[in-house]
Amino acid sequence: MAKKRRPKRPRFKQGDKAPAPAPSASTEVDDDEDDAGDATAASAADAAKAEASDAAKADVLTDPANADAAKADVLTDPANADAAKADAAKADVVERGKALRTAKADQPRSDVADRDKPGAARHTTNADKSQAPKSEVADRGKPGAARNTAKADKSQAPKSEVADRGKTIGTQADKPSRTKTKAPLPKAIVRSERASSAMLARDPVFWFGFEVAWAKLVVSRFIIFMLLALDAALQISHAPRYGAGDFNVAQLPFLDAIGAGRVLFGTAQLALAYMLVMVAFGVATRVLLPLSAAIYAWLYFGSQLDSYQHHYLVALVLVIACFVPWQRPADAEPSTPVRSWAVRLLLVQLAIMYLWAAISKMDRAWVNGTTLSMQMTGTVGSLIAKTIGFKIASVLVIAVELALAAMVWARPAWKIAAPLGLLFHLGIIFTGLEIGLFAFLMLGIYTLVVPDAIWVAVMSKLEGIARLFAKPTWIAWALGLVTSIAIAKLVRLEDAFVIGLATCMVPLGVAVHALVRGTRPTMAVGIAHVLALGLWLLVDRATSVTTDYYRYWGGSQRRLGSPQIAEYAYRRFTEVAPDEEAGHFQLGRLLVKRGAIEEGLVELREAQRLEPAIARGFVEEARVLQQQGKTAEAIEKAKQATYADPSHAQARALLESLTGNKPTPMPTPTPSDKPIDPDDPE
Repeated sequence: MAKKRRPKRPRFKQGDKAPAPAPSASTEVDDDEDDAGDATAASAADAAKAEASDAAKADVLTDPANADAAKADVLTDPANADAAKADAAKADVVERGKALRTAKADQPRSDVADRDKPGAARHTTNADKSQAPKSEVADRGKPGAARNTAKADKSQAPKSEVADRGKTIGTQADKPSRTKTKAPLPKAIVRSERASSAMLARDPVFWFGFEVAWAKLVVSRFIIFMLLALDAALQISHAPRYGAGDFNVAQLPFLDAIGAGRVLFGTAQLALAYMLVMVAFGVATRVLLPLSAAIYAWLYFGSQLDSYQHHYLVALVLVIACFVPWQRPADAEPSTPVRSWAVRLLLVQLAIMYLWAAISKMDRAWVNGTTLSMQMTGTVGSLIAKTIGFKIASVLVIAVELALAAMVWARPAWKIAAPLGLLFHLGIIFTGLEIGLFAFLMLGIYTLVVPDAIWVAVMSKLEGIARLFAKPTWIAWALGLVTSIAIAKLVRLEDAFVIGLATCMVPLGVAVHALVRGTRPTMAVGIAHVLALGLWLLVDRATSVTTDYYRYWGGSQRRLGSPQIAEYAYRRFTEVAPDEEAGHFQLGRLLVKRGAIEEGLVELREAQRLEPAIARGFVEEARVLQQQGKTAEAIEKAKQATYADPSHAQARALLESLTGNKPTPMPTPTPSDKPIDPDDPE
């Protein structure tokens, strides 16, 4: 039998009519319907109050503000809550009586009986619920009824404001608080969720959890991109070969038609050198680095003239580097960890390179030492041959590359991989086997392999300089702009001044961006801009890039049948390198063919003066004199040619044709150590 519960005594305000005593909740309605009728009769005395409740309900339905006010009234005044609860209890009895009278004869139990039995409301089926109409007031009076009653059943029973208020109080009775705080989850669920979160955090940690010190990124950024800028500047000498004769074969077929020519290649390499220096100083990296990667890839894949295979690696490195956070985080110290999956990918790419380099050497010619012995000569070759031998050295190279492939990407192995890799590439430089700047570039990439603590210690000493470079100032920016224009004027490369003026758009763009953000450009912008153009000037004056540029340009145009362009190139050659015999000789030949005999002879004689041990200048002048009918002078020049180089076949043949006799052997002058220009054979 259901446990009887004593209804609470309702509270009501002064002036309200006291309601009749409510029937006991323990009344067995299923056994005797007359008791329910008595309960209904007992509530007839409250008809007037029920009518007031209906009016209140209509008021709430027509104006939602009234509903909010009523709800606030109940929540703020406990007396109102008790009165509403009493009203709800009475309305509950009324509704149960009506439901019992209308129930079907075969209904197993009424809702009132379910209400009196613990847990009955939770176990009532949907079919049972649909057979007896229930009001929302009655539902709220039953524990858990509001959660299990369907909306369709709710719509069948009329509701009043008083019942709504009773529902609110009933809900408050079921719930200890109306605040929005969530109930705590069971400990097992919490532990399960924590374990799942930890598993999800561990899954991508190899890539997305990889961290390096900020000091390492600064050092790597400066060294790697400065080396790449230098490499780009050194490639300018090859520009005249690109697009010569409107012929191009690209690495990728669809790039055949859009491969770079001489002008585009030279301009692009100058721009690359400039932008990579700016990136090395951390200026506009998010813009300049992707642009550099795109230009570099276009130049490399756009022509097979670039035979350096490590430039393919450089293209990949530049693309990956676009995703490295090179900009300094706010308030970052040298030891501040910076998370970057792209740095991990760079190291994995390095490991892949070592792996395939080792695999490519696993053939008989390399393993038995034949290939290495042919490449290494001189002192180093003799040293290897007398000690471990080329066979063991060749096997050691494969072993080192496999070891680096396994260790270079793993932080715990950096203490071994860093010295091993550095020594390996320094050995390549020492033996003279380096290709371009490949070995130096690898040394630069190894800044990412050196343990972080070393770079943190270095940058802690240089932190003052780093702070100075980050200082906002208009003075350094303006001085850098003016100085760079003067430097560009001194660069002798073709169109360097125009391109230098165009590069001023970068510091100007940085300044505009700074103004938009309400700040000033940093000192690093002006310094980097000057040093970028200073790199052009350094490569121009300290290397043979400029002279080779004009040499190759004149030679290619001469062979392609463009004497006017070739003459211009050789004139520029003699201007930038007046002490080079090759420029004067080739310019003299072109002038003679054009009919400018006297001017041509002047250039030929200058070539003879610069290189008296080279016979070609004397031979060319002897031919010109022979054509002019000056046989005696021609014979004298032919003899001078044989004196300069007795083995010169053309000089001896010319002298024999002029004299009809073999030339008398004469003491040979000391030959020059400088070789004849290979790009301009006679």
